[in-house]
Amino acid sequence: MLAIEKEGHVAVVTLNRAEAAGAEHQSLRMALQEAITAVAADDSVRVVLLTGKEEGFPDGLDVAMLGAEPLTGVGAAHDPAAAIRACPKPVVAAVTGAAIAGGLEIVLACDVVIASTNARFADTHVHVGVDPGPEFTRRLVSLIGPMRAMEISMTGEFLEAEMAYEWDLIGRITAPEDLATTALHVAREMAGAPLESLVRRKALNAKLG
Repeated sequence: MLAIEKEGHVAVVTLNRAEAAGAEHQSLRMALQEAITAVAADDSVRVVLLTGKEEGFPDGLDVAMLGAEPLTGVGAAHDPAAAIRACPKPVVAAVTGAAIAGGLEIVLACDVVIASTNARFADTHVHVGVDPGPEFTRRLVSLIGPMRAMEISMTGEFLEAEMAYEWDLIGRITAPEDLATTALHVAREMAGAPLESLVRRKALNAKLG
């Protein structure tokens, strides 16, 4: 369901299943949480780069696929967004396609977000009767403001990449063919700093935003 590769001090975590449902969906979430926890504990890793295949980031983490039970029976210990926030090392997201609901939760948990022009973002929690976590809502409001956050959360409408960039939901957009190279370049540049400095800066940014 996912692959982990090392590029120097960068751990590249790639989600290979853009569409999953039921138990497979839960397995994907658990696998991602476990992968983030593992690279967080790896002393050779300074930066994590998280991406998906071309179909999305990934659509398979849309909570709509699970109805009113986003993650049945495993509890918060297998929450990938929480694992990303808890990771002391910076996490870079390279968003290839759609990031919907649970996928958007994961994007917002990351420290740096770079998206393809094919990317689009939607918060569909309200349409399936599921409340997002408070950290998701706090982060969304912090990035784009309360009125815009209310609009996209109440309508469930998609934000295309250009609008997401204009609204400060993401930090950078690239052509689809340049996304992987650009994201890896950014991650490598970050990984050139001492791990201790990266950890301190992430902790400071978390307090401020």
